[in-house]
Amino acid sequence: MTTIGPSLVITGDITSQEDVTIHGHVNGHIRMREGSLVVAPKAHVDGDVHGTRITIHGTLVGNVTSTERIELTQTADVRGTLTAPAILVQDGALFNGRVEMHRSATIAEVARAS
Repeated sequence: MTTIGPSLVITGDITSQEDVTIHGHVNGHIRMREGSLVVAPKAHVDGDVHGTRITIHGTLVGNVTSTERIELTQTADVRGTLTAPAILVQDGALFNGRVEMHRSATIAEVARAS
């Protein structure tokens, strides 16, 4: 598991094959080949995210594509398009954008193409 600390600012793309938790700020795209991504409550991500299981507690500006599930918790603030076969938005989450729900095979094709 990789943790990006609260004082860390990353400018550039991230590709990972293990679980990642972001507490800091990421300016760039995130591609999770395996593992889950957690955007912590005080974290900020500016960029598109592709992965299997994505949980957002913090702020994310960009499109989110998941082959399994996207979860926006009550502290989430998300602007962009969510694409996944399962999407959970908890009470209190802020979301401004579009939702696209497709079967897993279709989303896997979208993730490979980008």
